[in-house]
Amino acid sequence: MDSNSNLPEPVAGAPAPVLEEAQAKAPGKKTLGEIFSKALEIYRENPIMIVPSLVPIAALILGLVLFAGFVGVAAILGGGGLLAFSALGGLLLFVIILIVLFFMAEGVTIEMIREASAGNKADFNLAWEASKGKMEPLILSSILAGIITVVGYILLIIPGIILSVVFYFVAQAVMIDGKSGMEALKTSYNFVKENVSDAVIIIIVSVVISIVLPTIPLIGALLSLIALPYIYALATLFYMDRKKMPPAKLETKVDVS
Repeated sequence: MDSNSNLPEPVAGAPAPVLEEAQAKAPGKKTLGEIFSKALEIYRENPIMIVPSLVPIAALILGLVLFAGFVGVAAILGGGGLLAFSALGGLLLFVIILIVLFFMAEGVTIEMIREASAGNKADFNLAWEASKGKMEPLILSSILAGIITVVGYILLIIPGIILSVVFYFVAQAVMIDGKSGMEALKTSYNFVKENVSDAVIIIIVSVVISIVLPTIPLIGALLSLIALPYIYALATLFYMDRKKMPPAKLETKVDVS
């Protein structure tokens, strides 16, 4: 006997339970614990994710060596105010270039994390090709967020902290959603507003990691560098998991007889 013979026949003209089926198949949101674990798993399986962060670090070391050499030559030859002014201008330019390199490194790392989260191996060259078109909006949006946040800290500490939180996901808004400028800032703000408690936890954990690791004697700086891709992965995986996706178009089947 057919085991389905005891099931009731659908009423003619009644819609099929497509909605319930879609809801049953729809994946649920990951818990924060799952996101922390997934970020570690992706990083462990794709250690090449550290490569983008090595670029600004290498630039920092090279810049410090060149600056020290310049100061040494200036001390020997003299030159007064002109050399001092040149050194100050060069230092300012170096800081700007370094900040831009860190923004770019974060953008490429986010793209590598996206690839790895889809089950692929992270590849630096492919990530650069996929993300280089977004570097300009990423840099401009990050600088805009940084300026607004600094103003918040200058006026009062608390507004600066709030702005740091609501603009924390600007890089993800650019690299994942293709936003730019004020749109990227608004996207990050709305995302944090809709996921405020979990977003604050992700941010606090990332800040604690960034503060605690450098205090470890001898290896603190190295550990901080190693932790950067993990911090980027936490924010990126959380952003991808919590972003609202457009609802699936559900079709209603009607039996016309």
